[in-house]
Amino acid sequence: MDQITIILVPLLIILLILSSIFSSCETAYSTLNPGKLETMIDRNEFGAKIIKKQYSFFNRILALILIWNNIANIGLSSALSYVMSRWLVGDISQYAALISTVVLTPIVVILGEIIPKLIAKSYPEKVAKTFCYPLQGLYYLFFPIIWLISKISKNIYVTNTEQDVKNLIDVAHTEGILEANESIMAQNALDLDTTKVRKHFIKLKDMSFISYKASIEQALEIFKETNYSRLPIEKNGEFLGIVLLKDIFYRGKGKVIDYIKTIPRISANSTLAIALETLRLQRSHMAFVTNNNSSREVLGILTIEDILEEIVGEIYDEYDEEELDDFFEISLELFRVNGRVKMRQLISRMNLDFDIEDNLLNMNVQNFVKRHNHGKISKTSKIEFQGVFFKVISTPNKKHKYYHFEVEIGTQAPVSVETNTEI
Repeated sequence: MDQITIILVPLLIILLILSSIFSSCETAYSTLNPGKLETMIDRNEFGAKIIKKQYSFFNRILALILIWNNIANIGLSSALSYVMSRWLVGDISQYAALISTVVLTPIVVILGEIIPKLIAKSYPEKVAKTFCYPLQGLYYLFFPIIWLISKISKNIYVTNTEQDVKNLIDVAHTEGILEANESIMAQNALDLDTTKVRKHFIKLKDMSFISYKASIEQALEIFKETNYSRLPIEKNGEFLGIVLLKDIFYRGKGKVIDYIKTIPRISANSTLAIALETLRLQRSHMAFVTNNNSSREVLGILTIEDILEEIVGEIYDEYDEEELDDFFEISLELFRVNGRVKMRQLISRMNLDFDIEDNLLNMNVQNFVKRHNHGKISKTSKIEFQGVFFKVISTPNKKHKYYHFEVEIGTQAPVSVETNTEI
């Protein structure tokens, strides 16, 4: 064995180790969790700040890792070919390159790729903390080359889109990491910047309001009838502002117009996210909705409660008894439903994406459960349909002609990302 071969043998081992290191770094930095990274920084863990800095220019670090990984693999192949050519004698020596490839490929794939990447995928933060400083040193050393490559490929790496985030939320829900209500709330919150105000405001025909001529006594009577804490003030078809119950409650005489408060006007074409920001900036719980930004014609009103309900679902108070008889939303994944409610209404209200026949959509919940429970129903009946659970919670009596059901969205239920508010 000549002196060069003696040097190359340990070099082969070093190059294989380097290949495995850079392979593990590639996977570690690709799978780093930004949330965990922030937690590491808060805990002042070793290397956390430099890892965050490297993660912020991921393209450059990835280019550095790939360059060195290729250098290690090419060097490994060349060195082994030379060693094999020196060891092999006779006619077989001419196949040194082929033999070295056959020998090297499984070694590099298993020891230099698969095993390091599996380890890095399981422990990305630990791998990153172990090699962040050596990578930073190599980054400074090869900065001109890395900078040039990153400029060429700057448009290749794209961060997650909003739809990617929604898909991740769906996966987390399916795997049981997120509860159904957590998944729905997260997706609803992401939809605020695309959902238009015109889909969620209270229409003019459904509004209660007070005339600007009304006395405080008359206004208090309207407040008593409606159970609201604030009401719009109207003058000749135009809305001037609102009056708060607390401002006039202890006033004996006077005109309601003397206690008027102005509120913002929001275009029906604005998104709920913009509307929420406007209400917060104006420190108002209510806004008039207009056809566009330049219009003075009021179409209705929008409240913070309307926006909040888009995220967390229906919010009830003590005076919603009539609505509660059909639907009572306990949480985003749990409803109490009157058996007379149509399946079409239930699917729409719970944002389900059932694969269901058209003839079943017009069937009420009671008959639907009966159909899927062998044609019978009792106080102990419980069925599961496409990941949604129906359970009888009360039977018919003198007051209620229908069964009442508890309907729960399971982790495998087909929840629709698009919110349909029409019932």
